[in-house]
Amino acid sequence: MTIWAFYPALMATLLSVIGLSRIAFKYHDKQQPRTLSELAAAQEPLLNRFRTILWICGTLFALTVYGYICPRIDHAALLITAWTLTYVGNLLAAVIPARDKKLKLHNICAQAMGIGMVVMTYWFWLNLHSVYAGIEAGISLAMTLLVVLTFADRSRYIFYELSFIFLSHASILVAVFAL
Repeated sequence: MTIWAFYPALMATLLSVIGLSRIAFKYHDKQQPRTLSELAAAQEPLLNRFRTILWICGTLFALTVYGYICPRIDHAALLITAWTLTYVGNLLAAVIPARDKKLKLHNICAQAMGIGMVVMTYWFWLNLHSVYAGIEAGISLAMTLLVVLTFADRSRYIFYELSFIFLSHASILVAVFAL
């Protein structure tokens, strides 16, 4: 592993965990639970911070995924497709605020991003070896469970959403170590 591959993904993970968690913990209302995107869209300065986090993190992860992981993994075309779906969904979800008439389009972009994230973890699981494959298996199954829970328990949606996002980040870091 080279440091240039790990460093962008680590920085993106730290920025995402700190930045998104701060938004969630500060603005989450248990009485009126909303998604992270809906919280951010409620205030323009918060929306700008949310967008900045998504754009910077997505781009840092893109450097690692496209530049380091894809050239080193078997059958990279599926991984490239899954990451592109994730990255474009991320960028569009940041641009399209989760409010008013744009909410449905935002949700489509966010769900595309989520599908790409899950596909990537399963692809890592199937293409990595030894303990790394086992870790990716656990991450994949946990992310799948979180998807089910987001539909089953709307009151804790933001907790499941953040856990899902952070597990996706962890899966990229594991892949960097494995390769």
